[in-house]
Amino acid sequence: MAEKRNAIDDIWGRRTPYEGQWPVRVDEHVTAEPERWVQSACVLCSNGCGVDIGVRDGKIVGVRGREQDRVNHGRLGPKGLYGWAANNSPDRLTTPLIRKKGKLEPATWEEAMRLVVQRSQEVIRKHTGMGMGFYTSGQLFLEEYYTLAVIGKAGIGTPHMDGNTRLCTATAAAALKVSFGSDGQPGSYTDLDSTDTILLCGHNMASQQTVLWSRILDRLEGPKPPQLIVIDPRRTYTAEKATVHLAPKVGTNLAVMNGLLHLLIVGAHIDEAYIEAHTTGFGELKKIVLKWTPEKVEEVSGVPAAQLKAAADILAHTKTLVSTVLQGFYQSMQATASSVQVNNLH
Repeated sequence: MAEKRNAIDDIWGRRTPYEGQWPVRVDEHVTAEPERWVQSACVLCSNGCGVDIGVRDGKIVGVRGREQDRVNHGRLGPKGLYGWAANNSPDRLTTPLIRKKGKLEPATWEEAMRLVVQRSQEVIRKHTGMGMGFYTSGQLFLEEYYTLAVIGKAGIGTPHMDGNTRLCTATAAAALKVSFGSDGQPGSYTDLDSTDTILLCGHNMASQQTVLWSRILDRLEGPKPPQLIVIDPRRTYTAEKATVHLAPKVGTNLAVMNGLLHLLIVGAHIDEAYIEAHTTGFGELKKIVLKWTPEKVEEVSGVPAAQLKAAADILAHTKTLVSTVLQGFYQSMQATASSVQVNNLH
């Protein structure tokens, strides 16, 4: 049975407490009876939920979460449930517009593309390819990014190519490469179903990944709830559910991570044999973080020493840990260094 709700007022939907495997809950929003359902995925946030698109007379008339998808188990967030409605909006452009004498007027695609080429050629003649720049979405496909690179770098000859992919996640790729030699994610969403502790670093999951947050809310209401540590300067919905909330001053994430590592090392809560066999550079790391006492961390970041110790105590005694890092770390001071320290903590 599909669930229909006002996901603007009720963002995360009905709770399904669990232990082990996340139960299915199919969310649906339709405006007419679909003739058929087409398998797809929601790309309106980084969660990547499986979605079936309802089609009637060649138009989208609704969506529902895919119950067999391991990412969302049928759930959809507000964006996934309602974002498609713009496809059928009467305000949607159906033809290119060209500004003439200060007023946008309808034009053909041939006219529009000819104008783009003409103006681009004028810029290149005057400034070379260095005068051109590209800023792209983070929701394109691999083939589209490749085509953009061919046009921009091989064709026009500009190095000025940027996009949401760098702004949002270049730090993640850089930090993972520094720590593990590869930028592939070492964890999985399904790890959240059984972990004893969750550490969210600059990740306001309740707002940024609403379906993933529903998964954690269901675990928190289950028979064996995980402990939750949140690092975020703000008192967010996410932080309100935390076992320990560390609220550092903006730009001091690295100090907090150094302090947590300090407490784990000083307290001998590390696997020295594993570190010796499988890592390099531990001596340098230890030398750096030993300077970051709880008192120094409090002075720099504003996080009380007692709270830092409480978080470190949870990390020291947990059997399993899942950490996530997002924009609060990625778009802050010393972003890559802070993210690398999250990896080092593991």
